[in-house]
Amino acid sequence: MLPSGMQNVSLVYALVWAIDHYYGRSTSTALAVVKFPTSRASRGHHNDLIDEALARSAGSGRIQFQLEDDRIETSLGGTNATDEIDLPPPSGVTGRPIAIWFLDSLRSYFRLEMYLNQLGSPYKRNGNFLLIYTGLEAQPMESIKIMFRRLLNMYVLNVSVFLQSDGSVQVYTYYPYGPHRCQSSLPVFYTAFQEVDGGVVGLTKPLFPSKLANMHGCQLVAATFEHRPYVILEDDPQQEGGRILHGIEGRIVNTLAERMNFSLKLVEPKNKDRGQIRQDGNYTGILKMIVDGEANLTFVCFMYSKARSDLMLPSVSYISFPIVLCIPTGGPMTPLERLTRPFRYIIWSCILVSLSLGLLLIGLLRLRQPPRALRHLVLGRANHRACLGLWNVLLGNMALYHPRRNFARYLLLMWLFKTLILRAAYTGQLYLLLQDVETRAPLQELSQVVAQGYVFHMLPALQSVFRDSMPTTRIRVVTSHEPSLLRLRDEDDPAIAVPLLQPTVYQFDYRSGPNQNHLAVLPVPLMTAPLTMYMRPHSYLKRRIDRLLMAMMSSGIVFRFRNMYLDRIERIAKRRRSIEPQPLTLWRLSGIFACCGALQLLAVLVFGLELLAAATGHPQLRRALSFLNGFIA
Repeated sequence: MLPSGMQNVSLVYALVWAIDHYYGRSTSTALAVVKFPTSRASRGHHNDLIDEALARSAGSGRIQFQLEDDRIETSLGGTNATDEIDLPPPSGVTGRPIAIWFLDSLRSYFRLEMYLNQLGSPYKRNGNFLLIYTGLEAQPMESIKIMFRRLLNMYVLNVSVFLQSDGSVQVYTYYPYGPHRCQSSLPVFYTAFQEVDGGVVGLTKPLFPSKLANMHGCQLVAATFEHRPYVILEDDPQQEGGRILHGIEGRIVNTLAERMNFSLKLVEPKNKDRGQIRQDGNYTGILKMIVDGEANLTFVCFMYSKARSDLMLPSVSYISFPIVLCIPTGGPMTPLERLTRPFRYIIWSCILVSLSLGLLLIGLLRLRQPPRALRHLVLGRANHRACLGLWNVLLGNMALYHPRRNFARYLLLMWLFKTLILRAAYTGQLYLLLQDVETRAPLQELSQVVAQGYVFHMLPALQSVFRDSMPTTRIRVVTSHEPSLLRLRDEDDPAIAVPLLQPTVYQFDYRSGPNQNHLAVLPVPLMTAPLTMYMRPHSYLKRRIDRLLMAMMSSGIVFRFRNMYLDRIERIAKRRRSIEPQPLTLWRLSGIFACCGALQLLAVLVFGLELLAAATGHPQLRRALSFLNGFIA
């Protein structure tokens, strides 16, 4: 039995409590246990501690253990290409987030630091790590102070040190942000193991305290530039040289800064280069600033990509937009194209079929010499110019003959109703087409764009996607879309295509004004792109920022910021497109066809009644039909 009180509480019981009450409950990831002894005695001591702790805690079956040695990989000699590809990326986006490390001196810590900095290190340094220190120095806090300073420089923030002193196990950590201090690594006594409920030895506080809930106004450096509507930068009238951050992502970052209580220093690259990886392995733009540690985070419409995530640590995606393909607007329409543009081929086909059926019926009734009663029933009496009447009604002239029989009247009414709607729709669209001399005929499908041999101007993040999906496409990587979009707007056929986010298209058209041409895009988006912000490799800000972003998305705050900046430009763009000439489809004219179908059913009914009255000679039915012939229409 363990003695009561804080005295003589061993490291074994502290380890068992940490494994059972934290690592065994908070994660299903295998717990790595690594020792870094500098002497044979320390190795034996560490082995005894590990064996005893595992014997007492592993029986609960709560967690899987992974024992490792202190081997340091100084080179990749002997590894093949496959092994190198499988190494975790240097950004720390993947890896193990938990471990227990055994140290016995400052020298053993340097071995740990080499272990973490080696190429392909399996750890995410922004995880939660437990450090068991068994050094025999008279002043172990001096060594712990050096360790904390170097761990902070490596972004290992969530680390707790178990130190046995005077028969008790004390827990030390450090708080980098506090009142009147930033980036502090001074050791702080956090708590000590003691008896809790039921005589069980444990902690009354969490094993890893929250250190980023309040950053006390400390400054973070953000690399960004203006890219409306995502990031909007304005001069601050109250501070000389200051900038005010707006936009969708700007509002999100401002909310994060308010919630975490940090201040922002905005760094704007003059070339507005998000950064790319050169063939010689060097980096450019914002990517270089993040990797070199010149900025803490960056946000400026960054699409998630594996190449970036291998070098910079991404946050969770907080918003996504469709990627559309901007294409040349096409050459001016010819006069014949303007005459046929108001209707699509299916509408013209229906009109042609209706005319053909009408002319065919008239021809059969004239040439085949059917019974006179049938001809009078369909065409009416003394109707010698039925074909001319058909064409007159279609073109909007007066009907030359007014039949007296019900069935013929219904046929005429159906044709009048149908042609009235078609003429109104056609003339309205034709007026718009003839009025706008710059009306173009753009392409409609991606296959047509590829067949034209256009050069795709795109950002580096999209390069790999297009090369994998369309390997024969000619691609040119650009750092800014602006020159390419100006060419698409102002030139008739620049022979280029630009894939970009849909809000960027809306913003460009809005900025161009009502008197300029707007960008033409394919009707169907190419894909959906998730947006994210990037941080330094292994940044300890990621976990806190991810939790806040998830809360903002679930509460609708991100959606509100989106609507604040997109509702107006989306509404203007859609209104502008709605007044442009659009081909009338079968669906848009489905109402007229439904009415025509109903009239045809009514005409069939009247035709059946006429035949029934003629065959049976029923006096009441004949009187009713004669009454309708005399007074209706």
